[in-house]
Amino acid sequence: MKEIISALVVYHRSGPLCALQQCLESLSIRTVHAQSCGEVWQALTGMNPPHLVFTDTTLADGTWADVTALAAKAAMAVDVIVVSRLVDTRLYVDAIEAGAFDFIVPPFATADLSYVVRCAADNVCERREVQARAEQHPQRLLFPPFSQTSLPAMQGPKSKAT
Repeated sequence: MKEIISALVVYHRSGPLCALQQCLESLSIRTVHAQSCGEVWQALTGMNPPHLVFTDTTLADGTWADVTALAAKAAMAVDVIVVSRLVDTRLYVDAIEAGAFDFIVPPFATADLSYVVRCAADNVCERREVQARAEQHPQRLLFPPFSQTSLPAMQGPKSKAT
């Protein structure tokens, strides 16, 4: 069964991100809205944290960088996509270097947004799967299973011919 992808859309002013939220819902992405870094942290540490976070560049109590830092501390993998009102190459580079998965600007063409969402969702689902396996079997990471085939063939002592 395919996992239902959820997204947290973070903005404190309506505008492009409000329209983005509607576009995401049209792609069957379950969305929730947050307005502050405090609300982002609550969502990321809740029972069912979102897979994706789309964040405005500035919030009432922080910036995209704060949201990216919070996502990095979350117990479950989360991909952050920074949404800027304008194309800004320096901001793009800063966001990617700080750990954002992607950087987008309006207008949001459905095909383009669908591609970004699919790539981010695939990435975060894979990362969560790896996390889950590591949590279920931490000893396997430290002590891989013993394999007879990994050892050289043992031979008994050579007998001397008399």
